[in-house]
Amino acid sequence: MHRLLIVLTILTFSVGASLPEKGPEPQPDPRVQAEPTASPDQPPVPPQKPVADKEGEQPEAPEQPEAQEETVREERDHPAKDADLGGSMAAKQGQSEAPAPEDPASYAACVAELRSIGARFRELPRIDDEASCGMDRPLEVEAVLPDVSLEPEATIRCETALQLARMTRDMLRPAAKTAFPDKPTLSGLIQASGYVCRNRNSAETGKTSEHAFGNAIDIAGLRFGETEEPVMIARQDDGTAEAAFQRAFNALACLYFTTVLSPGSDATHQDHMHLDVIERKSRFRYCR
Repeated sequence: MHRLLIVLTILTFSVGASLPEKGPEPQPDPRVQAEPTASPDQPPVPPQKPVADKEGEQPEAPEQPEAQEETVREERDHPAKDADLGGSMAAKQGQSEAPAPEDPASYAACVAELRSIGARFRELPRIDDEASCGMDRPLEVEAVLPDVSLEPEATIRCETALQLARMTRDMLRPAAKTAFPDKPTLSGLIQASGYVCRNRNSAETGKTSEHAFGNAIDIAGLRFGETEEPVMIARQDDGTAEAAFQRAFNALACLYFTTVLSPGSDATHQDHMHLDVIERKSRFRYCR
């Protein structure tokens, strides 16, 4: 028994001595290529430029923010962003310039269309007032359509009268008939201001109003038979037919006039609509 223990002890030490100190290390997979590690002494290598897909084609250049900034700057400085859009950027108080002459062909075409629509008006002599006020070929308009009067008659340019007549015929009268089926047919436009030599908003200083050139007219109300309906401030949450009609009136007027200041648009336009045909760059329109 003692000999058996001695033999087992010798075998145990022999096997332990023959084993290696650590097992075999795993070999790298030859299919995976190891990424080279950058030496801390070497500077980083910038990424390569994109290569053209085809010969002669260059990769698309990134968008330039400068162009967008220029567009925003031009919009911010647009004449229509002035405090009051009811006047011209060209004429200022103190200037003494003669009214711009009407183009003979354009004026003749305007008068011919106005007559064909059925408007009633008479041509007046040239107006040359103080400062830069006046008109080359003014009209005194009594009615924009055969059965729609302008009350009282207004002295304005032919272009202003024509746009008012077109709007009334094509959009305003049909909209009124739809909104107020129980009312008599629209029979009159009640105006508050046509030609008048003054500054914007009747201020003592500042730019000259478009009213001073016959380019503008203010509408204070509409006539339905014997009833006069004033224009109103139409809130968006007002669901009455009157408010819906006023909102439609505000919008459709912008299709014919380049400036529309609806009732409530600012402190000086609470009870009337300002409409004018001022010409701006890129045919810009300002309606609020």
